[in-house]
Formats: sequence, structure tokens, C-alpha cells
Amino acid sequence: MFMYAQKSNVLFLDQQSEEPIIGLQIFSENGSFVANTNSKGVFELDIKMLQQGGVKSIIAYNTDYVSLEFKLNEVPSLVYLKRNEMIQLDPVTVSARKLSKYFTVKAYFRSWKLENGKLIRYGDGLVSYRLPYADVRDNYSTGVKSNFSAYRTFNADAVKQKSRIIRIEFLGDDYLNVSRIPKNDLLKSRLYYEVDSIKDGYGAIYNEGKRIGFANFDENNVAQEINVHRAFEGEDSEKIVFWEISGKSTMIEKWTGVGEARHPNYLFNNYKKAVKAKDKFSYIETVTEIFIDDAIIDGDQRPENSKKDIDGDRSFYTTNYWEELLMKYPLPSEITSQLIEVNENKNIYK
Repeated sequence: MFMYAQKSNVLFLDQQSEEPIIGLQIFSENGSFVANTNSKGVFELDIKMLQQGGVKSIIAYNTDYVSLEFKLNEVPSLVYLKRNEMIQLDPVTVSARKLSKYFTVKAYFRSWKLENGKLIRYGDGLVSYRLPYADVRDNYSTGVKSNFSAYRTFNADAVKQKSRIIRIEFLGDDYLNVSRIPKNDLLKSRLYYEVDSIKDGYGAIYNEGKRIGFANFDENNVAQEINVHRAFEGEDSEKIVFWEISGKSTMIEKWTGVGEARHPNYLFNNYKKAVKAKDKFSYIETVTEIFIDDAIIDGDQRPENSKKDIDGDRSFYTTNYWEELLMKYPLPSEITSQLIEVNENKNIYK
């Protein structure tokens, strides 16, 4: 059965367990983040609003499930998603903990930037993160360091600097902001976040009395997934078709491990903002993802031929590392097709 009403609910279930998929990410075909499913696994589909924003199809997207894409007028009211089958990549050597103060995890990252729905920046690569074993409260004084062993970046030809961001100064950009990962989750590092009573492993997150997201917990009430939304609202906010407000952000964290070696295994950041150039607004959106290995390596040895930072105007690699990884973590369809229309920056690997 297909739905042709302008507004309707779509329920997403795990194919095997038939349990609702909470926090499933919904993208448009051009790589713009639309929304998450709610605590019941439901996404409210507003076809008229999406069409006004130029959206032709939506993508059900999650690191744990096979992505599915539907045209707006062909979205079923009930969708079963199949869990991803792990693709075997190069093995990771893991040693038992010795006397090290730090451990290392490896990750694949990617980031893209849209202007008025068109791809203008893209980057992806491989990185190693050094994190302390110690339980620390302050994420910004942990000594976390990163080393990039490979990356590639793309720029559109006619990208010009825009004037200052207006009315939404609190929102960042986050494009290729992958040099650090947190030691603590959002609930632990941001003490002004409050969680209501946890029931069946689920709890709503509040900030100053306003609901801003949710978290899933294990049997010990340790957060396994955290999903937080922020929005700029007020008398000066501009109404933006499809975005609804003039600026907003979404942060998702998924965590693995226990005790002193607990670390994130997936980080997602989405920022939307209005930029004014002369008398016109441009609508800028960035999406950044970091996929982190579950396995840890004792110690903090720096990889050979690596860089401490990313040069956003250069590429740096010797192998086509992205081929298997993009099979494991597919991009939205129009991001893949638009990569042909933007230029890869010069590879400076030596």
C-alpha cells in the first residue's frame, strides 16, 4: 500500500525483531538531513513541505541498517529495514593492555557541504585517534590527538566567500571538523542536560525544561545512543521552506565498550544556517560523520606518513581506501552523482 496524502506517518521496523527503529535518520536524495524517527519508530511525512524544498525522494539511513530510498509519492506506511552485513576490511591488530596511559582507535570519516541543495564541498579519509584510559570529566583537556593517514577533498569550481552569518551566530559549520572525538558522551560532559525517567531503555533529554532529544540505554542505564536537536528561534528568525526555521543542528552519538576503554563508534553532526550575501540569502548545510572501529589498540604510536591536520585544499592518499568503505556506508544518491561535478583537489602524498 502506498500513501498519496500530503501528511502521513511512516513506521520503520527492524526486519528480524519487528521492533521500532528509534532515531533512524531520514535524508533527501541530495544529502540534506530531514529528520529522525521518534520514540515509536515513526517519521511524519509531509509531502507538500518536502516538495516545496525541492525534495524528490527520501532515504532511510542508519549505520546499522541497509539504506532504502523512496520517491515521495511511493513511501509505504510500514517499512522493514534489514541489518547491515559486515564487510570484511583489512584486519586490525589489537594487543592486550600494558602500562599505556592511552589507547588508539581507527576511523573512517566523511563530510559534505551543500549550498541551496547543491554540493560545494566534500571530504573523506582515514584517521587514528589517541584517547586516555583515565576517566576524565573535561573533554577538552584529555590530550586527545589525531593522525590522518589518508584523505581526499573536493571543491566546486565557483565557490565564493559569503558575508557573515546573520541571526544564528551560535551555530557552527562543522565541515571536516573531525580532528577530535569526545572521551565522554553528551549526557556526561554537558551537565545541564537532564533525562527523564528511563523506561524500556529509552529516556527523553531536556535542557532548561525544553525537550531537545532522546537517549537509548543498556541494562545498566549507560547511554548507548544519544540524539540531540538544537534550533534557533525568536522574533528575528527567518521562515525557511523545508527547514522550518533559520538555523538548527542535530548531533548523534553511539557508544561502545565499557569502563576506561569506552569510546564512541559513530558520530553525526548536521548544521543548517542562513548566510546573507548582498540582499540574498543562501542556505548552507553541512553533514559530518565519523565511523569508529570497535577494536582498540593499546598505546598511541603515530602511523607512518600521516598528518596531524587536514589540508582542505589538498588530497593525501596512496590507495583507493574509499571503495570498500562506500559499499559499507553508502552515500545519498545525489551526493555520489554530484561528486563527478566537483573537482578533487591535488593529491600531495609523498
